[in-house]
Amino acid sequence: MESFEKGTKKRQGLISIIDLHGTWREMGRQYGALMSSEMRHIYDSGISEKLINELGRDVEDMKDRANKFYANYPFRFKEILLGMVETSGLNLEQVQLVNAIQLLAATQCNLPQCTAIAAWGDYVTETLIYGRNYDYLPWFKEFSKDIVIACYHPADGSLATATMGYAGEIYAVNGMNEKGIFLELNNAMPSGGDLWYESRIPSVAVLFQFLLDGASLDEIESFFQTTKSNFAYIIGVADGQTARCYEWPVFEVKKRESHSRHGLTVISNHFTEFSWGLPRPDDKTNWLTRSRRQNLLTLAKHFKGTIDSKTMMKIMDTRYEDLGSTTDMTVYQMVVVPERFQIWFKIPDTQDWTEIDMKAILQPREQ
Repeated sequence: MESFEKGTKKRQGLISIIDLHGTWREMGRQYGALMSSEMRHIYDSGISEKLINELGRDVEDMKDRANKFYANYPFRFKEILLGMVETSGLNLEQVQLVNAIQLLAATQCNLPQCTAIAAWGDYVTETLIYGRNYDYLPWFKEFSKDIVIACYHPADGSLATATMGYAGEIYAVNGMNEKGIFLELNNAMPSGGDLWYESRIPSVAVLFQFLLDGASLDEIESFFQTTKSNFAYIIGVADGQTARCYEWPVFEVKKRESHSRHGLTVISNHFTEFSWGLPRPDDKTNWLTRSRRQNLLTLAKHFKGTIDSKTMMKIMDTRYEDLGSTTDMTVYQMVVVPERFQIWFKIPDTQDWTEIDMKAILQPREQ
């Protein structure tokens, strides 16, 4: 185990787990020191070699976009990034680029982007189980050794919160807090369009705030109802008993009602809440979003009443061509049991399902 100031780092397979304590600047310093080599790898391989040298991306344009992404960050998250500058060996410009690498890479991305399934009630043997595929550009598999579960224990009394993603990304595309609330993000461009508001707080940072401040699903819902998104997303949120799905374009938010009342919700990349009145997107030009979703619905029906963590792993392991949802763009996968603070993490072709004890990491306070 490595340590720096009040922070520690250990590995489970390729996955780094860092435990951060203190003020936001202090946690940033710990993050930067403990993850300096991984952040440097993403900068050198992802920014310099891939985006600039291989793909010919304009350096100044990327710097400008990364800075705009950072500009509307909440103060406490800027403090994390500034702390990282102090200890990582990267300057602020470089840290901003690493933080924004998925945004910068996304302009050349028209591939399947994420699928999720939550099952509870009559579908499961015991308690709610969540499966999640994180899909992105295949070259992100080069960053398999740079995946990190970063757990923040803020000195200001906010809820302890862990985010799961790539080193240097200070936001939540996946996260869990000490109350056992789990959330994950899916691109919704096929239904919500590709309008991007630079004048709003990035939604991925907002989701991090939701976890730091939200002690229940009802509180999380109030945050959604209060907050405008800067891009079109679909967000799955779950506690130990139930899951909710929020379809969140830039102009409104709606909680999806279909299926969820029966103990199942499946998310791909298009809105299915009927009150939008939208046509279903064309499957072939929109990342196979309809068929990936239908495949998971069919698998859930097939395994209804028997779904446990092992069965959910089997569902998530089923490839698209075998009537599942996993593709060559699936860069990592998760199975989550929020009630027990359990997460199993898989990196396809690299690391098989690995159990992570989130309770030991989050250290929930006594009620």
